[in-house]
Amino acid sequence: MQEHVNHHYVSECHLKEFFNSEEGQIYLFDKQLNNFYQKPGTKKIFSEKDLNTKLLGDKVDRQSMEIELQVLFEDDFAKHLAAVMQFHVDHNAIEKVYEDMNYLALMALVGEYRNPAYKSRLDQAMDSPKIHVTGANEPDPKLKYQNTKGYLDVAHILLKDMDPITFAIVSINSNDHFIVPDTSGFLARQNLDIGHVMQFGLPISDKLFLLGRSTRMGKYPTTSVTIDHEESEIVFRINSDLVNYAYKTVACKDKVFLKKTINKMQQRGFIGQYFQEFTIGQPSR
Repeated sequence: MQEHVNHHYVSECHLKEFFNSEEGQIYLFDKQLNNFYQKPGTKKIFSEKDLNTKLLGDKVDRQSMEIELQVLFEDDFAKHLAAVMQFHVDHNAIEKVYEDMNYLALMALVGEYRNPAYKSRLDQAMDSPKIHVTGANEPDPKLKYQNTKGYLDVAHILLKDMDPITFAIVSINSNDHFIVPDTSGFLARQNLDIGHVMQFGLPISDKLFLLGRSTRMGKYPTTSVTIDHEESEIVFRINSDLVNYAYKTVACKDKVFLKKTINKMQQRGFIGQYFQEFTIGQPSR
């Protein structure tokens, strides 16, 4: 069995929902370089060699973490997406679709942990006591990242911490689009970047966005909202959080819309400003 060494930190099944098949391109923006560019496919974007490689005993293991991602959500991504689309049409399907939304929640919850910048910072934090004591940092030379925790472990810990989750589905019925960051989605924690995860946001396609909320925020009913007009402020603020949560790069199906959104964020001073708590639906009493 051939080992794949090019590992995606945003699943390719997910990225394809933001690929413009008519134009044969996906449009990207590099925050660090302030640069717009495009690619003719999804195989070589949001990916890195040996990203998910770890040691299993004394052997290099390139497959285990990749298999975990397949089991968690990749193999059935199309089914989960179809179920959410059906719920948006038929609200009576809530019980059937709730499990699908929980699987998609896992994609958002492990999104940051998959990113190479996060992995690097995590390894530095784990190695810092060693540096303090010995004056040297000695990572394993066989590995790019330590990958000490598997994706299954991280996903289940965070899901359990948020449980029960209520969901809001935002659907765009206009020429607007959702943007996908290099972290798959965003997480809102109790105290900015620490504490309990209170809310997550996941664009599951360029027209569908899934918002998950812990009951610590209040008892919101699971609901769906349709945006019928272009340049909606709700879509803009969701996209602003998705752009701000990215470490480096975001992708979009529409070149003009991506540029317009980034320019609008820069003009309004929204770069680095998080909204996160969206008033979609009203909490029940």
